[in-house]
Amino acid sequence: MMTRNLESRCILCMRKAVERQYCEYHYEALQSLKGHYEAWKKSYGEISWIEYLNRLQKISHTGKWVKQVIEIELKNEQKKR
Repeated sequence: MMTRNLESRCILCMRKAVERQYCEYHYEALQSLKGHYEAWKKSYGEISWIEYLNRLQKISHTGKWVKQVIEIELKNEQKKR
């Protein structure tokens, strides 16, 4: 009998998922986003999670993996509405 490996994969790069739907690299990008969000709120006052993500997405120095995570997070926020 043949068994299939049902290991979950990152939805962005297909590496092994370690947390939620992300690999270690994309999950680290998500954690970085969350950590920096608190700093942005202190600097800019009240800024929503969605506005924060939208602003970061437009910044040219935002990393590729962070931008990939931002796209997924924005899609998840749209689904909640």
